[in-house]
Amino acid sequence: MASPSTKKKDLEFKRCRYAEIGVREYWLFDAKGDVYPPGTPRLQGLKLVGCDYQPLASRLVDGERVICSEVLGLKVRVDGDLLRFRDAATGRDVLHPSEVKANEERARTQAIREAALRKAAEARVAELEAALERSSEGKPR
Repeated sequence: MASPSTKKKDLEFKRCRYAEIGVREYWLFDAKGDVYPPGTPRLQGLKLVGCDYQPLASRLVDGERVICSEVLGLKVRVDGDLLRFRDAATGRDVLHPSEVKANEERARTQAIREAALRKAAEARVAELEAALERSSEGKPR
């Protein structure tokens, strides 16, 4: 994540150090688009080639710039001020933690709703069985 306070370190020291220790991909993300010079992509993926980094190719997919990470097995793109990751093997997005939390809350709400419906249905079945029992008590067998 780019920030004005780490810009120089990100572009110089970290880049060189990561290359020295063999980090295969190096990613830079300027979430707000205000750290790097105008015209610089907010998302940059770099691949280690020899002892330096070269830009990973990007392509437009449905109007969005996507960079594929061989190391991660993900397609990476910018979505507002977030990074979005799509599993290259499954084609499914990796959920952001806030989305996971929202999905869990929806699932909890649905489970509560289903439990209430089940309880109401069971009560109605018991009521109908009792009515059937009462109506058959007066009939000869």
